[in-house]
Amino acid sequence: MTKEEIEEIIKNIIREKLTQNRNYILGATKKYQILTKRLEKLILQAMNYIIESLVHSDFEIMGNEVEFKTNKEYPPMEITLEDGKRVEITGKIDRIDFAKGNEGDYIRIIDYKSSVKNIDLNEVVAGLQIQLLTYLDAITSKQENLIPAGVLYFNLIDPILKADRNKTDEEIEQEIKKQFKMQGLILADVNVIRKMDKTLEKGASNLIPVYLDQHQNISEARSSVITKEQFKTLQKHIDKVIKEIAKEIYSGQIEIKPYYNQKKKKTPCDYCEYKSICNFDPNCNSYYYIQNKPKEQILEEIEEK
Repeated sequence: MTKEEIEEIIKNIIREKLTQNRNYILGATKKYQILTKRLEKLILQAMNYIIESLVHSDFEIMGNEVEFKTNKEYPPMEITLEDGKRVEITGKIDRIDFAKGNEGDYIRIIDYKSSVKNIDLNEVVAGLQIQLLTYLDAITSKQENLIPAGVLYFNLIDPILKADRNKTDEEIEQEIKKQFKMQGLILADVNVIRKMDKTLEKGASNLIPVYLDQHQNISEARSSVITKEQFKTLQKHIDKVIKEIAKEIYSGQIEIKPYYNQKKKKTPCDYCEYKSICNFDPNCNSYYYIQNKPKEQILEEIEEK
C-alpha cells in the first residue's frame, strides 16, 4: 500500500469516529476543532512509523487490546498469599507481537503512551513500573514455548525538533524517527534483534533501543537489553512485588510515604490534588527514596535475593 492509501484509510476512520454522538465535543468549538486537527496529524504520523516498524520486522501482531480476565482471551493471574488469601490480577494489553523461532515463539509486549516513556529498573524494583512485565508474565506463564523477546513502549507524541535551516528533509525525517523509536527492554540475542529490525546491520536501530558494533555484536552500553535468564529473574521479582502490594492492601497499610525519584528529582506530590488531606510535610515525614542505580547492579541485587 502507498503512503497516500494508508492516510486515506486512517482519515476515514477518524471521520467515522468524529460522527459518533459521544465524540460531539471534538467539533463543538473552534478550540476543539484545532485540537482534533492536531490529533489527526499525530495519528497519521505515528501510524506511518508503526506500519514501518512492522514492515521491517518478522514480528507479527498476535492481538490488540488483549484482556487477561475471567471469560476473556487469557485467564486472570492468580496469586495465593501465605495466609491463604487469593489475589486476581486482570488487565488489558495494548498489543502482543510474536515471531517464530527455533526454540519456540518469541513474544513481545507493546504499550502505547501519549508521553515519552521508558523502563527504569529502579522504578521496577520500587514497584512503580511493573505493568509491562506483569503483562509479559500473564501471557508467557499460560503457554509453553513462549520466549520473552521484549517489553516496549511506543510513544504517541508530537515530535518537536530544534530549528536548523541547514538540515535537509531527509535529516529531519531521521530526527523524527528517532523520537518515535520504541523504548524498553529487548532480549539480548542478535537473531531476535534482527527479527525486530531486518534492516539493521550495524549501528543504531531506527525501530528498537539497540546498537550493533562494527563486528555486529550487541553494544551493552548503547543498548537496552537483558538476557533470557534476567527476564525470568525480573518476572519472579514482579511476583514478589505484587504479593507485597497485596499484603499491604489487605492489612490496610496507607502510610504517608510518597516516593522521591533521585534520578528525576521528582515526587508525585508536585501534582497531587489531595495535599490538604494527607498533610505530608518533608520536615516531619519521610520519602520513600528511589535510588539511581545502573541496570547491571540492580539485576545482580535481584538475583542475589
